[in-house]
Amino acid sequence: MEPGERWSMRVDGGVLVVEFPHGTGISPAAGEALLDRWRGLLADRDVDAVVIVVRTSRPCSDAGRRALRESVQIAVARGVDRFAVVGERSKRRYLERTIAIEDIAVEAFNDPATAVRWARSSPEPPSSLRSSP
Repeated sequence: MEPGERWSMRVDGGVLVVEFPHGTGISPAAGEALLDRWRGLLADRDVDAVVIVVRTSRPCSDAGRRALRESVQIAVARGVDRFAVVGERSKRRYLERTIAIEDIAVEAFNDPATAVRWARSSPEPPSSLRSSP
């Protein structure tokens, strides 16, 4: 984590885990730093899925929305098709809507460990694409 940045990123067994702790806000400069780090990790490592953990209750800034959308596009371009979001119910819904892209799985979780286990499991089609009996 760079000085002044409250978010963290790591690759854990093929899963990129991004955490935004309490009080995190994303300024335009922090958004650019996040995107640079995201690009670097995806270029240097084999990543199959992404887990985004949001513990902050602060509203998402325009810079945060832009960084989130761009980071998802970067990941999808590199073959990532599974995203897990963890946070309060309203944050999970917001993240799901913001990163929803056709043909990717986005699942919401209450717990980061469960989200990482799902992200490591074999891919299933998104809930909306599963056929009904």
